[in-house]
Amino acid sequence: MPTVEIISINATGLGLNQEDFKIAIIEEKKLRSHRGLFQDSLKEQKGVIVHIGNPEMKKGEGAGFWAGKIIDWEFEPYDLVIPQVDTNDPTDNWGANQQYLFKFLDEYKNDIDMILKLALDHSPIKKIYFLTDYQFGPEHGKTEIIYTISDFWTEHDDNGLCLNTMYEMYGK
Repeated sequence: MPTVEIISINATGLGLNQEDFKIAIIEEKKLRSHRGLFQDSLKEQKGVIVHIGNPEMKKGEGAGFWAGKIIDWEFEPYDLVIPQVDTNDPTDNWGANQQYLFKFLDEYKNDIDMILKLALDHSPIKKIYFLTDYQFGPEHGKTEIIYTISDFWTEHDDNGLCLNTMYEMYGK
């Protein structure tokens, strides 16, 4: 399942209240992703990370912390193939490169937008990241400067967002 995270660069806290959101959230002051695709980039930064999870995780239900139930999986139809992982296989086939784009379900967009705006407001240098890390997404992660939260939502609505991408945004 995918990891979805929002990072507020150089922030000391966002003061998020779980009760204000439909989605589950975890706010941490150490920039450590729940998955490793962008961890090297995050090690060089300071700030606050917000992990985004499925609504039922607000009550601590389920194993792990994932965001698969807030994503519109019908946006880019696919036939997911779960690989038979062989640790002795030099091709290292873990199932990547099966899905590339996604959108959030409409009912969760306001929550994501609110967190993005709060993250930007609390960043003293007005810089945030939005990232996803998904085993079945593109094999290699990429960073994309999208500039504003408004541009982020335009991309989301018009084309979908790229999985395994760290979007960099700024404010005034």
